[in-house]
Amino acid sequence: MSFVQKYFFLLGCLVLPFVMNGCALTPLKSEPNASGQTSNSGDGDATTAENDDDADPKLPIAMPSEMDDAESLSFEQTIQKATLEKYDLAETDTQRLKNFVHAPNTEENDNLWEVLSHNFFLAPAHAEEYKSYIEYYLKRRKYLKRVSIRAKPYLYYILQEIKKRKMPYEIALLPVIESGYYPFARSYVSASGLWQFMPSTGHLYGLQHNWWYDGRQDIYKSTQAALDYLQQLYVMNDYDWLLALASYNAGLGNVLKAQRKYLKKHSNGNPNFWNIRRYLPQETKRYVPQLLAIAYLIDHQSEYNIHLEPIENAPYFDDLKLTQQINLRNVAKATQTDLQLLKVLNPGFLRVATPPNAKHRLLLPADIANDFRKQYEDNPEKFKVNWARHVIKPGESLLVIAHKYHTSASEIKKLNGLNNNLIRAGHTLLIPVPKNQITAVRLAENKKKPYKGNKYYHTVRPGESLWTIARYYNVSTRTLCEWNRISIRTPLRKGQKLEIRSNKYGKKFTYTLKKGESLWIVAQKYSVTTTELCNWNGLRKSQVVQPGTKLDVWVKS
Repeated sequence: MSFVQKYFFLLGCLVLPFVMNGCALTPLKSEPNASGQTSNSGDGDATTAENDDDADPKLPIAMPSEMDDAESLSFEQTIQKATLEKYDLAETDTQRLKNFVHAPNTEENDNLWEVLSHNFFLAPAHAEEYKSYIEYYLKRRKYLKRVSIRAKPYLYYILQEIKKRKMPYEIALLPVIESGYYPFARSYVSASGLWQFMPSTGHLYGLQHNWWYDGRQDIYKSTQAALDYLQQLYVMNDYDWLLALASYNAGLGNVLKAQRKYLKKHSNGNPNFWNIRRYLPQETKRYVPQLLAIAYLIDHQSEYNIHLEPIENAPYFDDLKLTQQINLRNVAKATQTDLQLLKVLNPGFLRVATPPNAKHRLLLPADIANDFRKQYEDNPEKFKVNWARHVIKPGESLLVIAHKYHTSASEIKKLNGLNNNLIRAGHTLLIPVPKNQITAVRLAENKKKPYKGNKYYHTVRPGESLWTIARYYNVSTRTLCEWNRISIRTPLRKGQKLEIRSNKYGKKFTYTLKKGESLWIVAQKYSVTTTELCNWNGLRKSQVVQPGTKLDVWVKS
């Protein structure tokens, strides 16, 4: 596909042209010159020097504060010599590797980092282009160590998927750049997960996001989506992996725009990544060299005294297809597995349960997966959820909600990860409910119907508050707020109408107290209480009421 054809294909494409992934995390304050541009930034700075490798490369990911001392090494000679010796290539042969479809080394190794290092081909093919980035990472060995630990649960699965698709092994390192191999990473532009999918791009690739679940953090689904996306970009960039990687970061539209600017000045030139780099967004200029530099250092970890956490060349987890919503706490208890480990393997589940009414995969440590599979098949009821979902109403507190469900506020806080008692109307809480009550609670929720009884509208007078009005009608402030769908903190306005729902107080009239009558006698006569009479008329129970006093009395319709 020629460049012109590719450009017009872009204009007609409604799916991929300008969607892009977000970068991982905001730079640290220790990197004051780091670019503030995000992956959906506009055009790169056309005035940038053609070759900016000598500048200190700043990364978009958060780095550890501890910095190792820089080592004095001749990078140019070391890279050239190591690359040519390892791959037995002449200098003229490196260019042909650029677009090569990967054929992996068949040699087996117990450590995944060694498996990777024996199969890189993008890094050695471009060894002269990223030497300053190697120096940058050499100053941050502790960060590489941390990332290697984080990668332990995920790297084997990701590498197997890459091998199936015959993609470059360097792509297994992309989460190092995107998220630091931290699946809960979220960027300031709302990108999320290992692969840092933006919400719009994630939606295009089937990664759902709701209260229960975020597919961008799902290890299985987000990896499939990211590799699908990269393969599509590879084809759309004339089978050039570096341009595909740049498009993953900046969006295909920005890469094509950079190519147009380059060809405008070099009509017969080759618009590859290194030639168009000056026209790309600042972040993308560094994105590809970062990846290649990390691959190089993994390939030469012993030479540079880089210590990576060994990762066994074997499955870390196995997956189980679920057909019902299950309680992750029950799974942890039944398999004697730390709940935090389940969350590490299943970061897409945002609650301590799988989503309802949907089929999902549960990832479990490989050594316990078969045991759980048997327990689940034998007794699926054992793992069902035992809580109710409660939408917080105006005026409700944790104590009120806990009393309603016969549980404790501390248990509600624990289940929902709350640090204090502050809750907000309209938000949702999971409520622990005993198993023998869960069905009754759900039936009650399902049977709840709109109120159809008598209504009266109270007009707010100066000086009144929710408390005085609720007291007047002998109801709680919370109930009054529920009737009117307002918060307990909502200020009242003079003349505001408040709905009073009651079959008891359907009609108001004025009664004149006769000689020898008391409040108690009047209350008995109209089937109300003395307290209600006092509330309606602003009286104290101990107050002596004289004959002829006008009393407001509410009676049933």
